[in-house]
Order: sequence, then structure tokens, then C-alpha cells
Amino acid sequence: MSTTEAGAQTATEIWFTMNSLVRDQAKQSRARISEVIDIPFSRFRALRRVALRPMTQRDLAERMGVDASAMSGIVNDLVGRGLVTREADADDGRCKRVTITDAGRRVVDEVTENPATAPDMFAALDDEQLRRLGELLDLLREAAES
Repeated sequence: MSTTEAGAQTATEIWFTMNSLVRDQAKQSRARISEVIDIPFSRFRALRRVALRPMTQRDLAERMGVDASAMSGIVNDLVGRGLVTREADADDGRCKRVTITDAGRRVVDEVTENPATAPDMFAALDDEQLRRLGELLDLLREAAES
């Protein structure tokens, strides 16, 4: 692996490593999550995003990389299950704002608080390392969403 003169990995190298880790672990992670909750993984992905903050259905589709019709089906299913609400956006009534419900929050918590849903590779990190990694990923997510 190449490094900068200071010996640190470049942002590009870190990105490729993160991407590879996520892709390599995705199947295991999806299977474990499916054992805990009774909704398709695509629905859980959307639910997790709106758990972070309410957003328009259009923004949710863009962030998840799906088209508007697919997102409409995902949100319809989540609304039908009582996991999110969909209401006209206060700033633009043509847009629909998706917000997590208490029941939806419980589903997200059930997955995120269950150590069995995390890929095995996280066992290599102690609690402090996990905390630091979480903080760094939060910074990256905020930068990506701004």
C-alpha cells in the first residue's frame, strides 16, 4: 500500500479500503440484520437514514441511489408498517418529508444495539477504537451531506 511521505495513507487509499470492507461484509451484515427484523434490507437502509434526520423523499432517493418510483415503493411500505410518516414538506408542499416514528426508532435501535448484527471484523476493535471510528465516520457523513 502506498503512503504519503509522512507515512499516512492518502484519502483515496482510505476510501478504497472502506469501500472494499463494506462491500465484502455486506452479505453477512444483511443476513444478520434480516435475522433480527422482519423487513427487507432496502427498507432498513431507508429507515436508518431517516432515523438520522427527517428528509424529503427525493433526498432519500438520491442518497440511497434509487429512482423516485423505487423510493415511493420503499416509503409506502414503511408507512404501511407504521415505521415512518410522510407529510407535505413545510417549505415546499410539492415535496414529501419522511420522518421516523417511535416504532421505526425501536426497529433501528433493535438492530444497532444488537452486537450480533455487526460484521465479525469489528471484534478487532476495543470500545475506545469503536468510539473514535464512529466519531470520524460521523464527520465524514456530515461532510457528505453538506
